[in-house]
Amino acid sequence: MKKYVINSFMFENGERFCHVVEKISGEPIYYPNLYLLTQIRNRSSSINTIQLIAGSLVLLHNWFYNNNIDIEERIRKLDFLEFNEMDSLSDYMSMNYKRRKGSPENKPSLAKGPTKYFRLSVICDYMEWLCNLYLILSGGKDIGSKIKPFIRELKKKRPLNTDRYKKEIPDKTLNRKQLDILFHIINPGSELNPFSQKVQVRNRLMMLMLYSFGIRVGELLNLRVSDIDFLNSTIVIKRRADDKSDPRVNQPLVKTSERKIPIGKELMEEIYSYITKDRRKINKSRLNEFIFITYQSGDTNGMPLSISAYHKIINVISKSHSDLSGLCGHQLRHTWNYEFSVMVDSLSDGISQEKEEQIRCYLMGWCIGSETAKIYNRRHLVEEAHKTSLTIQKEIMEGILYE
Repeated sequence: MKKYVINSFMFENGERFCHVVEKISGEPIYYPNLYLLTQIRNRSSSINTIQLIAGSLVLLHNWFYNNNIDIEERIRKLDFLEFNEMDSLSDYMSMNYKRRKGSPENKPSLAKGPTKYFRLSVICDYMEWLCNLYLILSGGKDIGSKIKPFIRELKKKRPLNTDRYKKEIPDKTLNRKQLDILFHIINPGSELNPFSQKVQVRNRLMMLMLYSFGIRVGELLNLRVSDIDFLNSTIVIKRRADDKSDPRVNQPLVKTSERKIPIGKELMEEIYSYITKDRRKINKSRLNEFIFITYQSGDTNGMPLSISAYHKIINVISKSHSDLSGLCGHQLRHTWNYEFSVMVDSLSDGISQEKEEQIRCYLMGWCIGSETAKIYNRRHLVEEAHKTSLTIQKEIMEGILYE
């Protein structure tokens, strides 16, 4: 049972924050929110990080509630969690509680190892802080020696922090067939297009810009008309965390570095046409500068497109064809990186590996020397390695068979 949930909100200065509240009453609960305010907010963590930490605290306190554990009373008595309780908590943190449509309500799937590691790391830090706070207030002596054994055992419940994505990233690129299907389906006027006619141009342009620039969804939804230099055909990716002019509480964030990207002639024509014709048809479009806005009538008409609305668009596309099942917008970023690697290899004059990584890092918004650049290039490297291996095998077999 979920007794506690996260409530996100925005301060008058534009700062986004969240707190842990009781689901029914909406009342904040004291210690998790004190922890978020004093230990997390003061680190200048992004709202996304704060929400992830708050989510772990929600899970912890829901587990306390479901198991009838008064953790404050237990701490006062130095009666910390027993081994079987820590096992139960570890199992609880192993589950993915985001229920997908059509999936059984009481059968959550397993969360990934890094997710469980993060949750339990948050819980260890929170419980150590909470224990210290309580025992200091009670005037206890030699507090550290009483808390450390409990925290040490709790940390042992974390899985090995070996994120497979650091060494090998699964193939998330779209192949040529999938790309052809995608852009055929979302082409305005297509009989297969699952969207109403009034949003077809907008939706296609969103997918086209994700693919052409290799940008993230946060970067896409943050774009404003003023970010485009129509004279010099460039677009700027800007960081605008806690922007009070953005009415979205769940503000799309730019995680990468700011940068300027050139826009090709054909793409610029589509962007210009969308802004001056399609977007302008929306009555409230002049109330803000965000490029992608909602067309839905009502209070949200003309407001910047929300992250949830974007994911609904992707979800509709993914259901429009079997080859696009499981589609996510981030796959277009992976595809861009793969095609960048192929393009670099095809250049007759060649580009050094160092130069290639520098170019990739700039266009993707990563710091020069970022390991992420190597991760994204891995699929192409593996593909080339396989070709080389097959060539060697062929030569070996031909040499043996035709001696």
